[in-house]
Amino acid sequence: MNTALLVRSFREARWLLLGSVVTIFGFCMIRAWIVGRVEMSRFQNIVEILRPEVERYSAVDVAQLFTYPGRVGVTFNEPLVVLLMVTWAIARGSDSVSGPLGRGTMEMMLAQPISRFQLLFSKSLVTVVGCAVIATAAWLGTHTGVHTTKVKQEKPPVAIKLPVLNMKIEVPFTEVKEAPVRVPLADFVDTSLFIPSAINLGCLGVFFAGLTTWMSSWDRYRWRTIGIVTGFLIVQMIVRVVSLAVDTAHWLKYLTIFTLYEPEVLTSYGVRYPTEVWTFYFENNKGELALGGLSLVSGLLLGGAATFALGHWIFCRRDLPAPV
Repeated sequence: MNTALLVRSFREARWLLLGSVVTIFGFCMIRAWIVGRVEMSRFQNIVEILRPEVERYSAVDVAQLFTYPGRVGVTFNEPLVVLLMVTWAIARGSDSVSGPLGRGTMEMMLAQPISRFQLLFSKSLVTVVGCAVIATAAWLGTHTGVHTTKVKQEKPPVAIKLPVLNMKIEVPFTEVKEAPVRVPLADFVDTSLFIPSAINLGCLGVFFAGLTTWMSSWDRYRWRTIGIVTGFLIVQMIVRVVSLAVDTAHWLKYLTIFTLYEPEVLTSYGVRYPTEVWTFYFENNKGELALGGLSLVSGLLLGGAATFALGHWIFCRRDLPAPV
């Protein structure tokens, strides 16, 4: 491995990486803080009103969203978190081949005593390491937010169930006024539950980095590479939404890569099936086969590795166009 190439690739990517890390760390920390600001009872009342719609679009049981781990775990499925990871992957992957070709700097680099494989591999390695760093920053932001946030914990008044009317009524003056106003969110949330979600996020970045590198390896215009991968991303997201929204189109979930990105599901596994998180599949409480964390992670990694390999193979064998 050529150290000079690695240093050069890192220098090209350092500001984008720094911005992504700072942004995702801050967002995840603020997201955990927001969870602590909204009382669980009020949040539950809001979700209950929209329960049918929430159940349709949620990958986990709605009851999971009524717990602090479930609410914090949604952080890794926030659009901004996914967008930051995918932006890093597409930006760096598109700059691997088609970017330098478009700028006219590829010929100058290959005029040096280096191979095409060394040049592309150094860029790919920095991109993959960046995916891991961004995913780690997301977990650290969540961890910091959980351990610096306090939640309001109230002891509700005593409720009596009326058998005839089948309803509950609260007994006046039974609310405990001396109950603690705020307690640490960390008392209710174990941040190690989100490690599989962070790994899943990093693997999603590796997949899109490999896909973009593959598209970049045969192209000469960076804007076209970005357009192709962005179009693929949008189509995949639409297919995912349709598979959740339309009962008769449930089979479409097998046609989108986002079926392998389920951070909320991994958090749910950590709470309900802690010994089954890192398995390929297992049988849940309903007697149904469910994909384990290894299936989700390995699927994305294999896709990323395959597309990276295709990109390297094409670049090492293609004829490079003359600079214009």
